Amino acid sequence: MCAVRLPAEVDLTSLKTRLYDEFRIEVPMIDWNGQKFIRVSVQGYNTQQDINRLVSALQALLPSLR
Repeated sequence: MCAVRLPAEVDLTSLKTRLYDEFRIEVPMIDWNGQKFIRVSVQGYNTQQDINRLVSALQALLPSLR
């Protein structure tokens, strides 16, 4: 498990919604102490392809949510 800081200007609600609606990816996001994070947890049922899909989806979405 790891938490990755997101840019401060990212709208977490929009990002979470679009990740699910467009990519069927569900991942926790938090705003903690004025900083925004995505929490990635990899379990035995996750594959490298799952992580690659998340990274690709974030690369596609983050520029438009700033």
